[in-house]
Amino acid sequence: MSATATPSRRETDARAVPAQSIADRISAVLPLTSVYVVLCFVYLIEAWNRVTPWLFTDELELTQLSRSIASTGHAARRGVPHSFNSLYTYLTAPVWLIDDVSRAYAGVKYLDVFVMAAVVFPTYFLARLVVGRGPALFAAAAAGAVPALAYSSYIAVETLAYPYAALCFFLIAKALVERRGTRRRRYGWATAAVVASLVAPSVRGELVVVPIAAALAILFAVWSSDWARQRRKEWSIGDWIGTITLTFGAIFVISAIASHHSLEWYGITTYWKHRILNMGNWAAGALAIGLGVIPFIGGIAALFRVPGEQPSRELRMFRCVSLAGLIAVGMYTGMKAAYLSTVFATRVEERNLIYVAPLLLVGTAVLLDRRRVNLWGLVAATAYAAYLVGYALYHPTQFPYEMNVQLYSDALGLAILQQANRYLYWTPDTARWVLLGLALAGFVAFLALGRLRRATLSALLAAVIALGIVAWNLTGEISAAAGTNSISRTAAATLRHPFTWVDDITHGKPTIYLGEGEADQNPEWMLEFWNRSIVTVGSLDGSVDGPGPSGSPNLTTGGELYWTNDPANPGRQYAYAVEDWPCIDFAGTYRGVHYYRAGGGTRPWRLIQLTHPNRLRAECVGIYPDGWTGAADSQYFRFSEGKGGWLRIVISRRNWGGPTPPTPVHVLLAPLTILPTRQPALSRTSGEVDLSLGDGQTKVCWLRAPGDRFGAAVLVQNKFIPHQIDPNLSDPRVLGAEVSYRFTKTPPPAKVKPNTCG
Repeated sequence: MSATATPSRRETDARAVPAQSIADRISAVLPLTSVYVVLCFVYLIEAWNRVTPWLFTDELELTQLSRSIASTGHAARRGVPHSFNSLYTYLTAPVWLIDDVSRAYAGVKYLDVFVMAAVVFPTYFLARLVVGRGPALFAAAAAGAVPALAYSSYIAVETLAYPYAALCFFLIAKALVERRGTRRRRYGWATAAVVASLVAPSVRGELVVVPIAAALAILFAVWSSDWARQRRKEWSIGDWIGTITLTFGAIFVISAIASHHSLEWYGITTYWKHRILNMGNWAAGALAIGLGVIPFIGGIAALFRVPGEQPSRELRMFRCVSLAGLIAVGMYTGMKAAYLSTVFATRVEERNLIYVAPLLLVGTAVLLDRRRVNLWGLVAATAYAAYLVGYALYHPTQFPYEMNVQLYSDALGLAILQQANRYLYWTPDTARWVLLGLALAGFVAFLALGRLRRATLSALLAAVIALGIVAWNLTGEISAAAGTNSISRTAAATLRHPFTWVDDITHGKPTIYLGEGEADQNPEWMLEFWNRSIVTVGSLDGSVDGPGPSGSPNLTTGGELYWTNDPANPGRQYAYAVEDWPCIDFAGTYRGVHYYRAGGGTRPWRLIQLTHPNRLRAECVGIYPDGWTGAADSQYFRFSEGKGGWLRIVISRRNWGGPTPPTPVHVLLAPLTILPTRQPALSRTSGEVDLSLGDGQTKVCWLRAPGDRFGAAVLVQNKFIPHQIDPNLSDPRVLGAEVSYRFTKTPPPAKVKPNTCG
């Protein structure tokens, strides 16, 4: 019997076998179940070591939606109705019924692990359509070990979307395979594929590509059918030209319709087409690195039919689905990365491409199982992979392979290189040659599989390749988890224990957070995550952002807060407030303080039990967390209890090490007024103190309060940018001086003259 006529192992497995006993059935499922259990055990340990979320705003937004669903049945962000975003929020909502935040967070993480690791099951069943049990087990284990599985300890939609996408690809392939089966099987699998594809966008918006991939797979299946091949044999050159013209015409029409309905689509396809290709290649390169390069080559090479290959409907349908998935997901990834580069940042968006990993791994399993490969397909796949890992990602943005960061959250495939840089002292050049070596090794290995004369050696080589791929992927996943857990510990040290200090005091009563001058919002996001009683968040200067509403309240001259257009009807009132002391000063009873890290030191949050109506005693704006004022200078407003008091203002440049010329400083004092925007401002100036501030000097001003309600401002004339003075400093801010305001009823020392600075 010729090699061409020899049945594949998959077809041999499909032959009729005697009825299996219960023990036989258990032993058949035990290997796959064992893989799932072992992977879950590893990822549960990683999740346990991740002490706090840090990928904001993603994790906080999904938490807000899930908590709202758990408590009210409807999705909302900071109390405002919002779309549920993903079915993931419904999946995790029951866990948030647990009162203790720490236990609920642990429950969400552990649930995520079990869900995301379940990708091994649809991947295995997809692989079993085309390969035997052993290679299918390899594909499942590798799909469950890819670096993206480090997302299993995040509160992220990938934990559900990744296994769900694999399930959809399996159902689509199975439905196409069963197209010639019995009526019951044919319609059953087709219905399952259609329903799963239609639900996919609700799991994650990106999975809108699943129905598109299904449509493409059907087109490819028709195109590759015997009927279509016979028809094409009769085509003339004009028929081919017409078909190509119609294909491009259809693409242009679809793009025109999309441009008409989507400004984002229009902008990217009109002005930034090159970015779609470049940034799509960056994502593909990161995926190839995470997989170990060899599966990337094998997955693409498996799409090419081997000369003399025995016809197999299962293999043809898998190729149709795999090609459709690669095209649909790849195009989406490139377009999203290009769009983000115009509105947010230039990023390596491997995070959006991880859904094709099971397809590439099953394709690799096909080559390992059949041990034959199309030479030209292998050459093309190797050349593309070498280009991605050796050139495209060598200069993706500013640093090759993003090896200058601890972890690149949108491309966990790069984590293995980042950890190699940290512990093995790999440079980007070292990484480049290692990756190119892997590409060459993959080419040689796949070529050798079909040319080794002894079947034992061929099987041994296939096993070594499979084990090496799983080992590389699991190492990359552990590297990514180590990075995220390290960042998590740093974030925990920023927030500082006890995380739930607000809930511990308020016992769930509605609390407002009001901040000012927050250059880094991560501490506030963590505080909001760990304390469910914080239901409203805002700032005086717009430095606190979403997810959800984050505006500042309207104010009366007496400092009363109101959230409507009518101060007589102030809207929601709060029992407590977390104030960003000292620039936020609420009227009420002090209940506690918590210190967190910010601005190179520690800053206090104070918890105040509020008066009703809620009101501020004082506020100041224009001061960074480290105490420096910026380009807009700083102001202080006193809403009540000012009569008979003193305002002590400290103006300094003592904490600046570089030389700066003396600068005039103007200190203004005036009654308080409320602008039409319902925000405070200085009215006519009732007093002014002028001084000169030299390098390293500190001046203290004592100003008598002009009334119960007043305001003050410190205007620094000659500002500077640290980075321009000393290029070794990375601070790009425009700085004036370190300024602090403190109101007191205690008069200044006798030797100090009122309304002077010295």
